[in-house]
Amino acid sequence: MNRQPTLPVLFVCGEIEDNNIDKKESQTWYSGIFNIMCWHVRKKWCAKNRMQLAELTPQLVTYSRKGPQDFCNYLLTASIPSIVKVLLVFRKDDQQMDILATAARRLGWSVSVAKNLEKAVELFQNRAHELVIIDRRGHHADEGDAICRAIISSPVYHNSTIIALVKKSYFMLDEKDDIVALNLLEKGFSRALLECSHEGIIINELVGIYTSSLLPRTQLSAAHALYLALDRCRDMVHVTNDKNIIQFQNKISEKLLGYKTEEMMGRNLSEIIYYENFPLIKQQLSKGREFEGNMNCRRKNNQMITINCRIIPFCTTLKKPTHYIYVYDTTYLSDNSAPISPVGGPSHTPFRPSVLNTRKPSDVRSSISEGRRRSSLQKLHTLQLEAPITKVITLLSNAAADTNSETAAQIDKAINILKTTELYVPHLKEDRATYSDPVVTDLVGALLASPRAAWESRRSSTDSAKLSTVKVIPSPANSRVQMKNFRGPQEIAEILDKSLDWNFEIFKLEMLTEKRPLVFLGLTIMNLYQVPAKLNCDEKTLQNWLAIIEHNYNSDNSYHNSTHAADVLQATARFMQSERLKEILEPLDEVAALIAAAAHDIDHPGRSSQFLCNANNRLAILYNDLSVLESHHAALTFKLSLSDDNVNIFKNLDQDAYKQLRQNVIDMILATEMTKHFEHLAKFMNFCSTRINDEQETYSDSLDMSVVLQPDNVILVKRMMIKCADVSNPTRPLKCCVEWARRIAEEYFSQTDEEKKLKMPVVMPMFDRMTCSIPKSQIGFVDYIINDMIEAWDVFIDMPEMVGYMRRNYDKWKKYNEQGISTLQDVEKLQQHPDMQIP
Repeated sequence: MNRQPTLPVLFVCGEIEDNNIDKKESQTWYSGIFNIMCWHVRKKWCAKNRMQLAELTPQLVTYSRKGPQDFCNYLLTASIPSIVKVLLVFRKDDQQMDILATAARRLGWSVSVAKNLEKAVELFQNRAHELVIIDRRGHHADEGDAICRAIISSPVYHNSTIIALVKKSYFMLDEKDDIVALNLLEKGFSRALLECSHEGIIINELVGIYTSSLLPRTQLSAAHALYLALDRCRDMVHVTNDKNIIQFQNKISEKLLGYKTEEMMGRNLSEIIYYENFPLIKQQLSKGREFEGNMNCRRKNNQMITINCRIIPFCTTLKKPTHYIYVYDTTYLSDNSAPISPVGGPSHTPFRPSVLNTRKPSDVRSSISEGRRRSSLQKLHTLQLEAPITKVITLLSNAAADTNSETAAQIDKAINILKTTELYVPHLKEDRATYSDPVVTDLVGALLASPRAAWESRRSSTDSAKLSTVKVIPSPANSRVQMKNFRGPQEIAEILDKSLDWNFEIFKLEMLTEKRPLVFLGLTIMNLYQVPAKLNCDEKTLQNWLAIIEHNYNSDNSYHNSTHAADVLQATARFMQSERLKEILEPLDEVAALIAAAAHDIDHPGRSSQFLCNANNRLAILYNDLSVLESHHAALTFKLSLSDDNVNIFKNLDQDAYKQLRQNVIDMILATEMTKHFEHLAKFMNFCSTRINDEQETYSDSLDMSVVLQPDNVILVKRMMIKCADVSNPTRPLKCCVEWARRIAEEYFSQTDEEKKLKMPVVMPMFDRMTCSIPKSQIGFVDYIINDMIEAWDVFIDMPEMVGYMRRNYDKWKKYNEQGISTLQDVEKLQQHPDMQIP
């Protein structure tokens, strides 16, 4: 009867004694152990079975093609060195050393001999031996221990196997309860080897040491090398278990999709990767077959990309797949997509949860003296937004640098044409630190979605058609004459003295003025900017204009009321104190910015444009569902201003100046529409990338002002100014930030309540007052909308306090979320703390 010797028999005997194994069987059996035998034993085995080593090669290839598991085993074992370097450290030559050296050489190993500590360390540093055998018998024990420690301390030491040669009596010297081998381990030895004069036994001991110590370590090193290659390869790779739970992702996945490794581990891959017919995939994979097709991958910013993917089943047993390997052809994407993450690396890392810096209040101003690192031009390039046109211009610019002057001139001309056409439809880059919570998705989606998307789901009921009907409220007669002492009581005057401070107490002013902060703050700021003189109108007319504008804000709105208008006006005025904007803006530009800020949300109904479209509101019909609210705000501003000479602040302007001013005000108000957010930001960042000299250290030094001062770019600056002012709530001191968050949440909840009551389409279904998490909505708003714009604006105007407050507030929202603070009631309870109270 045929029998196959077990692995221990092979190693003990060093040969196969059963000659009844035919050649075919021996080939099959040998293919499984081929790679774990040293070359000397393989050669001897082949000679015994009348085979050539070359004959085994085809069998090995066949073995390696059985599947990923077999091929992996081959890679690991094939990397094992054919020659093991052995260092023998003996005080003097004796029979035991000769037997060890002879046995090692018979195995094809390389042997070095040292007779003292210095020589042993010198040889080890030169050759980094995998195996070191130190004579520790008798009175050589202490010296052997010192040699062991010296080798371990060597700079080239890396998990070599160090063996203590001991007498048989060594294990009988101590008490029975002691485990003397532990003493060796504590001194640094890997194991003990009993002295023996029988060469065959020594050979088998060395083979055992090889398979139990040296082989696993070399395999582990090879595994690390394979892991490094997989982690650094240019194709995206995911490894899941049989339940599709992610076990591994490589670095290119983090770059392209934006999810950090800790965010991916333990998640089901189906949350990120989509395919139309997953049952078909499962059917093929369960049979051990590979699958290839196009997969839709959801990036962390919710953008979808389509990538060709091959799925390979991987078996650790012979029964069924235990793991699946997803390999995506992402070379082109990785070459042409800027990473979401500098997840580490550059001098500035985009703002996201893992890299936020917490600053103390005193640090906000002190950050100005930090060399203005945030003013570097590199910061603009690390922000998380780009447009296809930006990529095209970058490619053309690179090509122009490598071509002759005539061709370069043509490329530059093409670039200029591209910059002047409407090709800036941007998208978020991959890698944002975003949240899968539907509250965030609804918030950002509703802010950025075009109302046209709701056409098919509108109601035409009588009730909904009457919603948010605009009623122009004339200025009350007495409002024109009650402002002689417009600065009000001393307390109001003290607040208004700080009208250009970023920590301006807008809510205290709201309370002291009985919800009329726009008139008081507006007149103060506009006098600071000499608006009456620039418009050639008297102060009373300006006061009346502010009064009628404020009167047409809906005081019942929790957020979009005159306090919000005053807040945006104050932010705009603060921005215009920057040296950069003083260089750019003309006197009438400053006036237009202040007027647009004061009136940008006039007669806001407390409902979104998409709500009005769904309701068939007359404003949506009037403006064809395009920029409905913003168009209404701009139109009503001029309708009210021109309705009465007592409020007409434009009446003394010449026609050309009026037309220019009107155009600027309209453009800035329309710029507050969130559906154009990314377009405006992409254009702004594109022209800000134009520099005089690439060698300049700071952005301010290198910015080409001749480019900035071009008319189209000045318009972009003004758009960015009012946009940043409009959504600056997260960049204010914490208690103001929390109050604004409470107010906007209440307004969104109120809209959702009304939509449900009237059975209208719910624009933001997760903004339900019973289930919505306010901290999560704020975190997502910063991640998606605020961060990149504020970072870019800070670079442009040099205003670090905005970023300082934003980061601290962001950290606070994260902590509140972890503490379980979620609902309006939770936030209101939080505001009862003395440090958080609003007047």
